[in-house]
Amino acid sequence: MKLHFDKFTIAVLVVVGVLLAAAIFTVSRTNNSSEPAAYLTEDAPATPVVNAFLAFQDGDIPKARAQYSQEVLARVDSTEAGSYGPLRGENYGYTDANRRLRVLKEQIDDTNPDRAYVTVAIDTYSTGGLFNSGDTWSSERVVEVVREDGAWKINGEEYFY
Repeated sequence: MKLHFDKFTIAVLVVVGVLLAAAIFTVSRTNNSSEPAAYLTEDAPATPVVNAFLAFQDGDIPKARAQYSQEVLARVDSTEAGSYGPLRGENYGYTDANRRLRVLKEQIDDTNPDRAYVTVAIDTYSTGGLFNSGDTWSSERVVEVVREDGAWKINGEEYFY
């Protein structure tokens, strides 16, 4: 028995084949090949912001504390600050590997060269949906940093929620 297909049927089969190939490519494509972000060592206003974010994700509280000014550490360590917080040793939810920090802008204060403002965006990803496409949302914020003992330090209680 010999099958005969008209041009319309052949076109439909080609379109279905292309869509199937695209779906397989999309589902099998992953970002696992990207290397984990590394801590920064340069003397730039964004350095403590990036390093604190990564330290919180790694659960490395001492590394995170090293990114904050003495004023902030004194405030969070005081009894007035309460007994809860990530800089006091509690790690609550920062190990979310589906978050990424992007530095958007670094601006040194015109009136004080030892103060700068770092604008960052935190992208959060969730899985699910058709073909496990997931969802992405971002939050943007400005973090104040100051020069202290020759290095930039975060000068606020910013924990990158």
